Amino acid sequence: MTAPSHYRLTWADEFDSGIEPDTRRWAYDTHRNRKGWYNGEAQYYARRRPRNVRIMNGMLVIEAHAETLDRAAFPDWGGQSYSSGRLITRGKQSWTYGFFEIRARMPCGRGTWPAIWLLPILENGRWHGGEIDIAEHVGTDAGVVHHSIQTANRNFQRGDHPTATTAMADACTQFHRYQLHWTPDLIRIGVDDRSALIVRPAELGTRFDRPMFLILNLAIGGLWGGAQGIDDMALPARMEIDYVRIYQGTR
Repeated sequence: MTAPSHYRLTWADEFDSGIEPDTRRWAYDTHRNRKGWYNGEAQYYARRRPRNVRIMNGMLVIEAHAETLDRAAFPDWGGQSYSSGRLITRGKQSWTYGFFEIRARMPCGRGTWPAIWLLPILENGRWHGGEIDIAEHVGTDAGVVHHSIQTANRNFQRGDHPTATTAMADACTQFHRYQLHWTPDLIRIGVDDRSALIVRPAELGTRFDRPMFLILNLAIGGLWGGAQGIDDMALPARMEIDYVRIYQGTR
């Protein structure tokens, strides 16, 4: 799968300058730090902390550490034993349809749970307007990248949502191009130009016609990522993003 010939690059970040993400493009999502993150995840998401999120050698690095923080320095700390990063384009940029390509290298290690995904900007609750998971990788299933579509009626809690995997033994040692082609009639997800999951929104009862924002995060633990515990010796672990490129149609 590649971007159609009539699509043009409309938004991108090559991460080739500066020492932190461009604040015109990205925001830090920290809203659940005090209460604790969804799905039983164990991390604290830091804001503008180079230890966890930085630009280095022409790429975005999101790095997780096993550490205890100081509430005097981090007043929203909820007592977590791990720190990491979660970047979003919400409030900066959103899209309805397009071809998304994110070149990334995943972390390995028991307890790591990196994700590249989309949510609607006007969500009123989980899956209210659908969720597109371009790529997820859990350390206990190293070398297998998961792709999913979730809605209020079909999701992982019910176990009936559209999902697929791509086997990649080198997911943690090599960069790969994680791709999404999203149109009114079709959602196609794949890796390195190979389709893995094809879904017709009409068959899901959710239109997937709302503006969505992009999320890049590295969770630690949780119901899925931490199902077999967390290996502190595998930390620090990092997800590296070489670039994010989004193309949209011109007609």
